[in-house]
Amino acid sequence: MKLSSALLALLLFTVPALAASEEDYIAAREKFHAQFKLKDGEPITDAISKAEENARGELEKQMQAIIGASGVKGAPAQGKLNLDSLIEGDMGFRLLDGIVFKLKDDSQVLVTTKSLLTRWLKTEQEIWKNNSRHGPPAEIDAAMRAENFYTQALSHDAAVTRYAEIPVTEPNAYAMLIAHQQDVGPVVPKEIIVSVLRDNRLFVWTAPAAAKTAMFPPCAAIWTEFERKSLAANRDKKGAPDAMEKLEQEGHAKMRACYNERAKAATFFPALVKQAQELIERTR
Repeated sequence: MKLSSALLALLLFTVPALAASEEDYIAAREKFHAQFKLKDGEPITDAISKAEENARGELEKQMQAIIGASGVKGAPAQGKLNLDSLIEGDMGFRLLDGIVFKLKDDSQVLVTTKSLLTRWLKTEQEIWKNNSRHGPPAEIDAAMRAENFYTQALSHDAAVTRYAEIPVTEPNAYAMLIAHQQDVGPVVPKEIIVSVLRDNRLFVWTAPAAAKTAMFPPCAAIWTEFERKSLAANRDKKGAPDAMEKLEQEGHAKMRACYNERAKAATFFPALVKQAQELIERTR
């Protein structure tokens, strides 16, 4: 089928314009990163803080134009830029580029484009090339299933810690019950994260769990035993820090594996499955 000259002209004009807007945003963001790169020991003055806030305001307008409407049922018309700082070394530097829409039920959804996500993952690979444990995978599908993707993309304040996978029927979607932790050890997970890749967009939901969750005593006991071994290693002065960390990481992982298995039969779990599926449906 031949395209009319008018339609062909429209397509040739529209595609570069869409691509250029993301390129313009990235160029502006990198310019601000260079502008706010502080010297060693340089304090963040009120003037720097105000200028940085204004710069994020400029970027927010550009990103709002790129994302447009959220495409999420019940979301407000406009959201906020998902960048907390443009100052390297500051908390919230280099979060995932996108717009966060906050809803009345204390949930929020980050919306970004597939191309911005791909670019961000590539940058993260370079940042964490010498410490892959903290960096997200390069492939989108693997990243959506990785805890450290959400830690680096959403907030650097505390690590996103998966306690249970939540099954969903949607292709290109993933859900999990999580806690935000600054240290290892058992806590009660009270939030869910649901991510959906739909066409050229990624939606990342964060929401309070729809049911009251709990810690399973047998899983907590696994951690207690490894903690005991860790304390014993601390009494052995030879290589104690390494031995302690290895035991704590192993105990933390086995405790969460236990939780993941037991959660499937828990009375609260069906409500979480239903909640995750409902959040996915809201992105249609």
